[in-house]
Amino acid sequence: MDEIGQKLRTARIEKGYTLDDLQQITKIQKRYLIAIEEGRFAALPGDFYVRAFIKQYAETVGLDADALLTQFQQDIPDTQPQEYATQSVENTTRKTRAVVNSPAKKLRRHGFAVGIVVLAVILVGVVYWVAWRAQSGDRQTIPTDSSSVAVSSNKKADTSSQKAAASSKKAAAASKKKAAASSSKKKAATKLAINVAASDTAQQTATITNLPASGNKLTIGAGDAAAWVSLTVNNAVTWQATLAAGTTQDVALPDGATTFSIRSGNMPQTTIKLNGTAVDASNGTRIVRTITFTAAAAASSSESGE
Repeated sequence: MDEIGQKLRTARIEKGYTLDDLQQITKIQKRYLIAIEEGRFAALPGDFYVRAFIKQYAETVGLDADALLTQFQQDIPDTQPQEYATQSVENTTRKTRAVVNSPAKKLRRHGFAVGIVVLAVILVGVVYWVAWRAQSGDRQTIPTDSSSVAVSSNKKADTSSQKAAASSKKAAAASKKKAAASSSKKKAATKLAINVAASDTAQQTATITNLPASGNKLTIGAGDAAAWVSLTVNNAVTWQATLAAGTTQDVALPDGATTFSIRSGNMPQTTIKLNGTAVDASNGTRIVRTITFTAAAAASSSESGE
């Protein structure tokens, strides 16, 4: 058995994975996993896949893939630079992002909303212009007798009364808006928020704002593929499981816990919710990844008053 294959096999056994588990997590066929462990690299589809499969295998069993590839570089077939650039999953992902974020795509996506806004502005302008013309016409009317003067006076009185009523309504509406805004600010100040920092390594950090002192619950699930997940609190693993595709598991956090870590062997297919709030970890690049969550300190009473 090849030395690199033996090292990978030993790490897999220490993790408690079978070859079937590894096949389900990495999506690499079992026969290729066996060939890697036995050092039969010629059995793989091509030189590019030798390095790619070894790297994914190593990350899944918790080894440093880059260090492993460097250590056994002489035993692993080299890939042509152009072949790697063409087949690289990362390059393909970047191309997809460039297409999605292109100006033409954004214009098509938001064009309808912009058109509606422009049309609304035009309609408001037309209504304002018609009202202004009507008011100008009323000012140019000259009363011809005392009766018309009386009618004009009555109209002015009615207009003043209407203006006073409108002013009162506006004041009441403004007061309601202020009260609603104040209520919204208070709710926002106590709403749970989770901010995950971007990372291209196997380690990622997340900051939790307004975490309750007790009664916290995690909901961990697997998307379209299975995922092995573990929860560590106070440097001790409190829960771990291999979740089948499409399933979720509720896990209670100990009261008073302000920091914990979630490790997944298939993070892109792992979903995490804290007290019903979804955790967005899409800004990480590694398949095998650990996210360390830390609760931010509560604001002081003087800051709250400000």
